[in-house]
Amino acid sequence: GYPTHFGQMECLKLIASSKFPEKRVGYLGLTQLLDENTEVLMLVTNSIKNDMANDNQYVNGLALCALGNIGSNEMCRALAREVENMMASPNPYIRKKAALCAMRIVRKVDEIEDKFNNKIGNLLEDRNHGVLLAGCSLLTALLEVNPSYIKEFRRYIPALVRALRNMVTSGYTNAAEYDIAGITDPFLQAKVLRLLRLFGEKNADASDEMNDLLAQVATNTEGTKNTGNSILYECVLTIMSIDAESGLRVLGINILGRFLLSRDNNIRYVALATLQRVVNVDQQVMQRHRNTIIDCLKDPDISIRKRALDVTYSLVDEANIKSMTKELLNYLLVAEADFKEELCSKICMAVEKFSPNRRWQIDTLIKVMCLGGNYVKEAQREKFCRVVAATPELHSYTVIKLYFNMKESLSQEALVHVGVWCLGEFGDHLVSGKAVGPDNQPIRVTPGDVLDLLYDVVRKPPTAERAAGTHCLVTAALIKLVTRCPSEFEKIRKLLRRFDCSLHVDLQQRSCEFLEILGADWDSHRPGILDRMPVPEKEIGGAETRDIGDASIDEVPRASRGPVGPVGGGGKDLLDLNDLLDGQAAPATGGTGGTAAYPATGGGGGDLLDLLDGGAPAAPSQAPAPAEGFMDIFGGAGGAEAPTMVAFEKNGLKVTFHPRKDADGSVTVLAKFSNSLNVPMTNFVFEAAVPKFVTLTMQPATGQILPPNTADLVTQSMSCVNSSNGEKALIMKLRIGYVCNGAPVQEMGQVGGFPAGY
Repeated sequence: GYPTHFGQMECLKLIASSKFPEKRVGYLGLTQLLDENTEVLMLVTNSIKNDMANDNQYVNGLALCALGNIGSNEMCRALAREVENMMASPNPYIRKKAALCAMRIVRKVDEIEDKFNNKIGNLLEDRNHGVLLAGCSLLTALLEVNPSYIKEFRRYIPALVRALRNMVTSGYTNAAEYDIAGITDPFLQAKVLRLLRLFGEKNADASDEMNDLLAQVATNTEGTKNTGNSILYECVLTIMSIDAESGLRVLGINILGRFLLSRDNNIRYVALATLQRVVNVDQQVMQRHRNTIIDCLKDPDISIRKRALDVTYSLVDEANIKSMTKELLNYLLVAEADFKEELCSKICMAVEKFSPNRRWQIDTLIKVMCLGGNYVKEAQREKFCRVVAATPELHSYTVIKLYFNMKESLSQEALVHVGVWCLGEFGDHLVSGKAVGPDNQPIRVTPGDVLDLLYDVVRKPPTAERAAGTHCLVTAALIKLVTRCPSEFEKIRKLLRRFDCSLHVDLQQRSCEFLEILGADWDSHRPGILDRMPVPEKEIGGAETRDIGDASIDEVPRASRGPVGPVGGGGKDLLDLNDLLDGQAAPATGGTGGTAAYPATGGGGGDLLDLLDGGAPAAPSQAPAPAEGFMDIFGGAGGAEAPTMVAFEKNGLKVTFHPRKDADGSVTVLAKFSNSLNVPMTNFVFEAAVPKFVTLTMQPATGQILPPNTADLVTQSMSCVNSSNGEKALIMKLRIGYVCNGAPVQEMGQVGGFPAGY
């Protein structure tokens, strides 16, 4: 930023000197202090022209270097003929410099871009590596400026193939000076591969000429060091850009798969970025590396996680939407907060694009909102509401599912917002008593239960800073419920009056207007005003073209069946997504002692429930009494001890199970936790999930801290009732969390192999 005019003229004087040291310093100052827009630069044009005619090759090199770095349009046009003549010099040093200078002229002067075309052929057949490298750079620049020349220069493909094959196999004569980590001149190899990429693109004949060579480069190049990896990377890009054989493309994608296994973050990032560019070349081959790509989602490097998410999203299609969504939802559980918004957005877009039916689409979006509802964008929430509104067959199913999920937790904003909207629009389906569960028993929810839930939302909005927006939705739902739950008219009026003096203008205005509608003057008009919102004409996430799917409700909380009464916990029972997660497990979690209170309904499973499946009952803190007598019939070996099982062992943590068959047919499992490290494990939490046919009750753990080098000091008891009477094997999925050396750790596991009959 400092003025340099005082030194510019001095540089010109030094360049005009006949002494080489002064001339060299002058050119150095020229390239550092001036640029192509400097007016003084025109004064040096004659000096550069004289130096090009000098007998000293190094003076020639200085002049060519200066012109190639800072030459303006006028200078390039004036000196183009001299540069062209120097490209035919017998000295390879001058030919190389002249070719690089010509590259500058081609880019700066449009009308003389073809001036050097007749010289390029000789450069490409030159045996000097420097000249050949400069010739490849010049031709690449020319083809980028004017792609129409590609057809003319394809005749040099055999020469380039021959040069590259010599480097890959035996190397040039006396080529040891170009060897870098066992690779002969990797810079030249990379430049030739880039040039071949331009020639082979959208041309089958040119691609056939280089197929064998590319296969040879891909198989013979050693990838243990970055030098070889750079060649393999350029080779893969060339393979994917030309009309290569299918086997060659498979080889290229497999090379990128090997890159993903590297410990070097840069190599993994390059592999993911390349896979993103070629993901549509061969989807079937890409699927082979799907697990490796998904593992990159757990990488500590945020840039790798973002790239892996982009590639994972690109891999999703109609055939694998369920399994890929399962993987993404599993990752959503452990993802960092600043990454969840993008992850939720990708999942929602994939579901919107590829969901097999509307039932599955609605189920999956509810799952996303249960796991990361605070990160789901407004646009995705609106699309969900439009899909629901456009599917009358699933109105009852959706509002019931949302109601029980909201009963379980009001911490996820998106879930609460769409749930409140659906309660207002379709609350009549919820309180009608016409919906039946899997046992053909009606699902009973009273209007008072619905208003109690809305009152809970008012008292405890998911995000305090955006409470006014939530309250606006609640007021809209309340006024809609006037016609759907007429017995609660006065209670609705009372709730609306809470907001008629609100400091939030929009909320106050809504409340006052809605209270006015409750007046007797509007009795005849009220049903029409509060009718269901019409389905919007605009796009509804592709839902209108898909099958509806099964609209039956396959799991509901027991407290909601039979006679009308208060709805109990276990709302997660309704979140049945076995088709989504390919599992049948529902969790049970308990407190871990200390200050953690054990939940009365076992609903504390929270995220683990979302991960493994919400279709089965969450474990209650007390075993269900009705099962006891029934299980006595199939009693079996009461109090029988089974061998100790190692349920989990990793990173110094060991979990052992001590199962016992009780007299009433239930199974008691005592979990013991050991820490073999020299540091304690704090904030220890142990969670488990079981299949639907098992009822699991967990007691609080005896402590939250595993001291160093201790065994079986902390324990936790679980009780299981297998309703299949032993016909189906007991299996558990585990999630373990703790803090070690100040870093949070979360592990997953699965336990099987329980004795027959358990």
